[in-house]
Amino acid sequence: MAVTDLVLVTARDRPDPGLDGPFVLPQQGLVREAADRWFRTRGTVPDLACEPDGHEALLALVTLGCGTGMVPRIVLEHSAVQERIAALPADPAPEPFPIGLCIRRADLRRPLVAALWSLTARW
Repeated sequence: MAVTDLVLVTARDRPDPGLDGPFVLPQQGLVREAADRWFRTRGTVPDLACEPDGHEALLALVTLGCGTGMVPRIVLEHSAVQERIAALPADPAPEPFPIGLCIRRADLRRPLVAALWSLTARW
């Protein structure tokens, strides 16, 4: 459906927001897999501070100063805590992140879901 950048983020008031860690990364999922690939390309193993289950939990931990995180840019742009977070430059940049839409076939009978799904034919 779309593509977004993965960005490294840290708390705006963190004194030393380097890329040496500690890191706050998702416990599992596509972002975690992309983060693991990024660390391998750098030849490093991340020093993990914590591994939350969701993006908003990850961003909350980053704002508290627990470490540097990695999230899709679209998540950062729509986060309630975006004003307290800064994106960090990364070299090399993490690979772009694809965004998709999936749904259970049974849910297509629900009017709102069916309306959304019908819009995807245009993308």
